[in-house]
Parts: sequence; C-alpha cells; structure tokens
Amino acid sequence: MITRRLELALERLQHSDWNRFERTASVFLATEFDDLRTVATPSGDEGRDAELFSPNDEPKVVIQYSVASDWRAKINATVRRLKDTLPNSLVLIYLTNQTVGADSDDLKKTLRTKYGLALDIRDRHWFIERVNASPQRQHAAEELATVIVDPYLSSVGVGPYVKAELSAPEAIAAATFLGLQWQDDVRDKGLTKLAFEALVRAALVNTSSANRIGRAAVHTTIKQFMPNHPESQVAPLVDSALKRLEKHTVKHWQKEDEFCLAHEEIQRLNGFRVEAALAESNLADAIQKLCSEQLSQLQIAPDVQQSFALCLRNALDGILFERSQAFSVAVQSGNLSQLADTDFDSVLLPLVARSTFPKTPHADWVLLLRRSVRDILTSDDQAFTTYLRSLADAYTLLAFLKQTPDVQGAVEKMFSHGILWLDASVVLPLLGDTLAEDEEEIGRFSRMIEAARDANLKLFVTSGVIEEVERHMNRALTCARLTQGHWEGSVPYLLERYVVSGRSPASFSSWLENFRGEARPLQDIAEYLHERFGITERSLETESAASSSELRNALQKIWLDRYERRKEKYGALLDDMAINRLIGHDIECYCGIVQLRSHEKPSPFGYSAWWLTVDRQTFDLKGRLRPLMNEAPPDSPVMSADFLVNYLAFGPVRRHVTKSKESHLPLLMVLGGATSLTPDLMAEAESIRAQLKEMPERVVRRQVRDYLDRAKSRIGPIAKMGINDVDNAPQALRQ
Repeated sequence: MITRRLELALERLQHSDWNRFERTASVFLATEFDDLRTVATPSGDEGRDAELFSPNDEPKVVIQYSVASDWRAKINATVRRLKDTLPNSLVLIYLTNQTVGADSDDLKKTLRTKYGLALDIRDRHWFIERVNASPQRQHAAEELATVIVDPYLSSVGVGPYVKAELSAPEAIAAATFLGLQWQDDVRDKGLTKLAFEALVRAALVNTSSANRIGRAAVHTTIKQFMPNHPESQVAPLVDSALKRLEKHTVKHWQKEDEFCLAHEEIQRLNGFRVEAALAESNLADAIQKLCSEQLSQLQIAPDVQQSFALCLRNALDGILFERSQAFSVAVQSGNLSQLADTDFDSVLLPLVARSTFPKTPHADWVLLLRRSVRDILTSDDQAFTTYLRSLADAYTLLAFLKQTPDVQGAVEKMFSHGILWLDASVVLPLLGDTLAEDEEEIGRFSRMIEAARDANLKLFVTSGVIEEVERHMNRALTCARLTQGHWEGSVPYLLERYVVSGRSPASFSSWLENFRGEARPLQDIAEYLHERFGITERSLETESAASSSELRNALQKIWLDRYERRKEKYGALLDDMAINRLIGHDIECYCGIVQLRSHEKPSPFGYSAWWLTVDRQTFDLKGRLRPLMNEAPPDSPVMSADFLVNYLAFGPVRRHVTKSKESHLPLLMVLGGATSLTPDLMAEAESIRAQLKEMPERVVRRQVRDYLDRAKSRIGPIAKMGINDVDNAPQALRQ
C-alpha cells in the first residue's frame, strides 16, 4: 500500500512542496550513506543541497534535491554553478520526483565528456522501488503521503463531469463506492445486493468508532440519493444490506443501533482511491499527448492545448455517463436508439459553449473533440481503458438505481441464453484484430466475442455474410495491387487495418491466405471463423422465406432507398445486382431471426435470437417499418455491439465472464479508423518503408505505424467528410 501512496505523493508534488521532498529524499539517502551531510542554508548552498563527507576541504560527491518539472534544465544549471563553486566535484547525485529513466542517457554522456562529472539520477521509480527497504524510508514516505495524498483522496473515484452533475456529496460517495464494490465483489452476486451494499458504505463513509451514526441516518442519506423511489421499497433493501455487511465491513453497536465502517474497509477505500488517482494521471498523460499531436498541426498555442485537454477529459467522462444512462433506459424501454448516438453533441456542444477556445482557421472545435473522444474510447491501451471501464460500470449501476431500486429485476428482463448472427460489420473487424503481434494485444471486437463465448452465447453467420467478407477481401486485394492514383474511393477496411499496422500492401495477399485459398475461398473463410472465433455458418433462408411477405417487402424498400441515397451522395459504384444481393443478405438475417422468435414469449430484450451489428442505421428499423406496413411490425432483432458489451457486464450471463475480461470490455464499438486512410498516405507509408529497408521489419512497422498515426491526426479527408459520414463505414465495408 505504501508503494502506491508514495507514487501518488511524488506525482502530485508541486514547486511549493520542495522542502517536504528534500526531507523525504534525505531520509532515503541517509539509510544508504552514513557520511551524508546536509549543507543547504538560507545564505546559499553553492549549487548543492547535500554532500558526502570528504576528509579534504572540497567534496567529491555532491547531492541535489529538486521537484522541477524540467529536470534537464535544472541539472545543466546546477552543473554550470558547480563549475565555479566546486570545480573538483566528481559525482552529482540528482534526486527528483519526476520520471526520467533512459531519457537522461545523452545528458550523462555529455557531462562526463565535457565536464568530467558523473551524473547519477534517482527519479520517481528509484524511490518507489526502495521504499520498503527500511522502516525509516517507510515512515518518511507515509509522512509525505499523509500531507500530500490524504487531502486529495476524498475527491477521487468519480470523473470531473459527473462530479459537476452529482453535486451532492452523497451522490459522489455513492458513485465511488459503486466502483469499488463492482471491482471487488464476486460476479454471481445479485446486482441489487451489490448496489445497496455500496450505498450503505457510502452513507457511512465519514464514520469511525468515535463518530457513529444511527440506522435512521443511514436510511435518510440513501433516501436523499433515491428521492423518487418509495420508502417502503428502499428501506428493506437498506436493512438487508446492513445485516449482510455486519459480518465483515460494518461495525454495529446493537444497543444504540449505530454503525460505522470498519478500519479495514476505510483502508480498502483509500487503496481504491489511490489506484484511481494514478490511473487518472495515466489518462491525463495520454490526453496531453493526443492533444499535442492534433493541435500542434494547427499551430495552436500550448495554453489552448491545455484548455482543450481539460475539456476533452470532461467530455470523456460526460459521454461515459450519458451512455450509461442510455443503456439503463434501453433495458427498461427496449429501445436501442439512444445507444446509436455517436456524435455526442449533447455533451460536446455545452462544453464548447463554456470554453475559451479561440476562433482559429481550420479548427472545428466540436469535431476535434469528437474525434479525440473516439480515439481514446476505441483505444486498446489498457493503461487507461481499464480505468475508464471501471468508471463506466459505476455510472451504469448509478443509472440503474435512478430507474429502479430492484436492479437485479431490471437486468433479468434480458435473455439468459442467446444465439447471435453476426453482421459483416462485426466479422471484418475480428479479422483485422488478428494483425496484433502480441497475443496480449487483443482488439476490441475480439475481446467482445471472447467474452460472449465465455457467456455461452452461440455465434453464427449466414453464407451471405461470408460472401460479403470474401468480396471485401477481393476488393481490398485489388486496391493493394493498384499503383498510386488508380484507385477510386476509400481504402477498403481490411487493407487499411493492414497498412496502418505498419505492413506493406505488397504482402497483403499473403496475409489473406490465412483466411482463404483460391479453390474454395467461401468454405475456407467459414472454417477459419469457426476454428478461430467459434462462429458457425448457419443459414436463415428457410426461416426468412416463412416470414411475413409484407415485412420483407417493407425492408426491401427501406434498404433500397438507403443505397440509392448513398449512390447519390458518394457516387458509389455498386450495380443493381450487387445491391439486391446485399439487401437479400440483410433481409435473410432480419426476417429469419424474427421468424425464429415466433415461438418465444415476446419481450424487448428477453428474446434469445439476435442480429449483431455496429450499423447504427439499423437500430430504429421498427420505427421506420410502421408507416410501410398494415400489420404491426415485429420487435426488432437488431442488437448493437455497444449493447452487447454492456449486457456481458450486467446481464444474466455476467457470472460466466471473469472480472478480468469484464474490466477489459470495449468502451465504444464503432469501426474507428475506417475510411481515414487515403491512397496518398499509403504511398507515403511505402516511401518510409523504402527509406528504412535496412532496418529490422519490426522497427520498420513501428516507424510506419507511428507516422500514419500522426498523419491521420492532421486535418484531412476525415475532418472534411464529417463524423456522420464516417459512421456510414458499415456500408462502405460492403463495396
């Protein structure tokens, strides 16, 4: 525990805390060097804060403590001063709360060759790795953490946007404990029990043996958090939670009927908050890097970049909060339409309205925020996505509690066993995920499907989807073989994923051989999907043919109109025969699944058969069918991938999904970079490969990948196109 507390303390040190850092650093060194002498005085230290005793007049080893963020400039200034004040010094030990690592190698070499001075930097990691080496160091670290960390922890555990939304301390405490409870509890515990145990903990957050509160006060606090639910419904759940928690978490004085949190629970809460604070720091670093890459291209000043980074952090938290509300409402209403919103304007526009962003040529601030949000929410970097997933889960529990105290009853409306037919917009990203070189770098779609299999969901594709996948491969291969300037339209999705991973289009055909051969490509793809992902080919033609002809005709009209609009807007080259085949594939899935459900009890999310897609324009087909049909349209069989990942976390099958896998479930299920790579960028990537041809292939891939990441962050075709058009990517996949 002290290791993480010290890490957070060192990270949060400000310039005004230099004296505290010096005292801590002195203790760490004193346990190592008996000859340590502190020499800093108000009258001046001649360039050092301490030294090792030397029998001669002038010390050979000098020591400096510093909290300066620009450690390089500080060291150079110190060396220049030592040249005048202590010219015979041989070693400079520099202790800093910053993270330095190998970044100082060039400076060490310069000082050694130019000044004959050896530099020994002891950075944040040095302190963390050695804190448990002696009781003195542990005590010094705890003293520092008590002053720096403890006052900060009370505000940690909930994101910045939600803190503004949930202004009441009770609500913020509830969100924090919901996150802690969700992280620690067993997966098969009922959600109502889990949620109310968290609420009780939150009500007791500031209690101790000397500061207890009565049962009535616990009830009052929780009722303030849930004002719209009747007392008769809430009170029994609170009392049951108190009784369960008495065994290990809550101390109960029965005579007075008073309660407080056990000391161990308070320690557990503080540990959770420390981890959350460190994760928040990792996220802030990632946001700063992203903002620098995007805004430096527009020559936007660093202070504006900082404001943009803060706005982006608020936007991320707000979007997670809003999507958690949308999922809860979807479960209650059976309507997926709110989860289809990937523009996030309800969050982004108010943030921009309150910002101080300057009017800048070529800078669409809403679009920049929207794109940055997507980049982070679709990232596979687990350094911060696990933390964001934890926040999203806590917000979802919070949203359910706002809807109903009986959270378990709400989620039990969903199916407990299911069969899913996957759309091509889900299958193609799965194939793209196989480009990861490290087995631990599992992509978003693969993580979703792996968790679905763990939950015993059955996965299928129709032969029509396999045909679409094979056709997409052919189109991508044609694009890869054409020289620059000869390809029209967007780069096909699989080729884009391949090139963005740093690989050359020249080897694309070899990669496709993993999935199919020349003689029987459709059979090969079907076998690969089954062996790699447990996805089985299964036709729905018979079921579709048995469904309502009025339904099939109405769907035919809706999808035909959609393709016609797309042809007009983008000049798509699909011919009528190809369009009719694609529409036929969709009708087979939609109507076939509707027919399969005909023997099931009607319930918005209680059906077992579903059509899984990321195509958001399919989510509200039921509403679009109403004016085209005389009979009432059937319940929609469409399930969004975003709903599925939340279902795997909260639905009746959650007990089958391990905590580890649940914590790594994706945050946003869109295709991400689809259509953002252009033929020109592909040509530039090949030029870089040619320049680096003598380097190892892994180095070349990394350089090309990093270049393309930077290039795509520039204002280019994707920004001009607009985010709504990028969301048409599921249709673009099928060209």
